[in-house]
Order: sequence, then C-alpha cells, then structure tokens
Amino acid sequence: MLTYKKYNCSYCFQENFVQIELSYCSELVELIEDCTVCCNPNSITYNIEDNQVTMFEIEKTY
Repeated sequence: MLTYKKYNCSYCFQENFVQIELSYCSELVELIEDCTVCCNPNSITYNIEDNQVTMFEIEKTY
C-alpha cells in the first residue's frame, strides 16, 4: 500500500511530499528526494511498523 508523507525542504523550507510504501514492515528505509521548489537534495529516513510510519527524519544532503 502506498501513502504520501508531507515534509518541509531542509534548504528552502517549502512543503513537499514523498511517496511511502507501507509494505516495508520493520525496515529502515533511506532515500534522497529533490525538492520540487529549489531542487536541492533531502535525505529522508523512515521506518514502517504495522503499516504505519513510526519514524520520519529529513536532513540536508551535502
């Protein structure tokens, strides 16, 4: 099952959305998404447990 999670870009602070696959049960997922406004990369880390996002972090990618 897919869902979308809202986050703010770590560079320009504009609102973005990332698509999350909830079937990754108890698995730490790391990915890089470019901001739709400023195009800078955001490092996104999240964890899924019981089809829910239990941890979600955004960091600047240098």
